[in-house]
Amino acid sequence: MTNFPDGLYPRARFQLRSVNEPGQAEVVEELYADRPEYFSLKVYHGGYFTGMPGRAYDYGSITFVDFLKVHEFNVSEMYLIYPEFGYGFIPMNLRFYFKHPVGDLDTGLFPLRNSEDVTLLTSYIGVNGVREIELYVVTEELNEDTGKDVKSGTWRPHVREDAPVCRRLF
Repeated sequence: MTNFPDGLYPRARFQLRSVNEPGQAEVVEELYADRPEYFSLKVYHGGYFTGMPGRAYDYGSITFVDFLKVHEFNVSEMYLIYPEFGYGFIPMNLRFYFKHPVGDLDTGLFPLRNSEDVTLLTSYIGVNGVREIELYVVTEELNEDTGKDVKSGTWRPHVREDAPVCRRLF
């Protein structure tokens, strides 16, 4: 039988934590002090990206997802986690982006679409003490003529296909 962290039960492979809980940085350090195989995602959801420069993520909520295993995490897991944020269905145009630990929203966004993207995301875990990655969830409704998101009126996040090779900072 698998040993699950305190508070988890065998059917759950993760644990949700509210953004309103105090001392977030201390919580993550305590969670993983003797569990190097786990990490957390700070998930921004329900909002949208503003334009560049100075891109922000507006009108969203934040939920922490804890006790994700580095070597078992995959994109499919995000589709299992997403309904736990209170959404009744998974939109067809749902997209995930993660931010490089020392990047910003203008230059440090990477798509999370496949196993190669997951490999890049998890490669940052443990480096320079990183135990938490920011993940952004958006639903994109692109206007075919302009390429802008219909809901926010902004351009789709500019994410370079060669980003993992040329943008890796550590």
